Amino acid sequence: MTNLANNYVKYVNHLEQINAAATKQPNDMVQQIEQAYQDNLSVIAEHISRDSAKYKVAMLSGPSSSGKTTTAHILMDMLKLRGVNAVIISLDDFYRGEKNAPVLKNGQHDYESVDALNLPLLEKCLLDLMQKSECDMPLFDFAVRQPSPLIRHVQLEEHDIAIVEGIHALNPLITQHLPKEKLLKLYISVKQGIKDCSGEILSPTDIRLVRRIVRDYKFRGTTPERTINMWKTVIAGENKYIKPFKMTSDITINSILIYEPCVLRQDALFLLGEIADDNPNINKVKKLLQSLERFVPIDSDLVPKNSIAREFIGGGIY
Repeated sequence: MTNLANNYVKYVNHLEQINAAATKQPNDMVQQIEQAYQDNLSVIAEHISRDSAKYKVAMLSGPSSSGKTTTAHILMDMLKLRGVNAVIISLDDFYRGEKNAPVLKNGQHDYESVDALNLPLLEKCLLDLMQKSECDMPLFDFAVRQPSPLIRHVQLEEHDIAIVEGIHALNPLITQHLPKEKLLKLYISVKQGIKDCSGEILSPTDIRLVRRIVRDYKFRGTTPERTINMWKTVIAGENKYIKPFKMTSDITINSILIYEPCVLRQDALFLLGEIADDNPNINKVKKLLQSLERFVPIDSDLVPKNSIAREFIGGGIY
């Protein structure tokens, strides 16, 4: 397949146009952007379905809060409509467990590292899928932050495909021994920021940070202080373990939804406003507050249930 790593879909991303649409036609804007994202994934699903006898595994990589999980489920549904069954495998299930990760110079465990995963077991599972069409894979218990004693048996029929999603899905330590002719590599991230006439007001990284602050508070019991304080470590891990391999992808997916700051702003403004002035990242907090306040609010009820935005605000079907 032609490498599309530098040819992802781009969207209009000017604050003035976003706010004008949010004021006059919010539902139309949401539906238009959602349809564009669905159309983009539909092209990918069509490509896979045309070569369903070829591909056994699709590796879906991307940095934190890029929408990997929901995108994997959308692709699964689209493939099913085309007569191809898919199973989703999360690399999170291969974590070795709390305190079983490389140690950084500051003494903290590096859970962003690929070596935090059980690499021998992961490679065996993927090879079994590609060669035998089945495997027994682990399950990770996030409540106790350790591997579960349970296992999951995964079976692929002749034209089925496994979608393997996780931040390290393109790392050569995982893919180097896999049959390349049976492998499709996908990379997803927010590829655009949002700007006004003076320049960028929210960078792609800012958008992902806002997504994560809202999601982690709502669904992972993580305070906004903890999320923003660990963000530098997350970014350092991305630069070390994810971005060096993104150009090896066959397809790049741009997961920005240009309307999303209008939806995220209410929760994000509240959570960021709770962060104390003595926080070491208070300048970043204030910059995000100033930027988000400039967006016209949009009711979250307008967001479709299958949107990747639901991964962060809740109420989705996945």
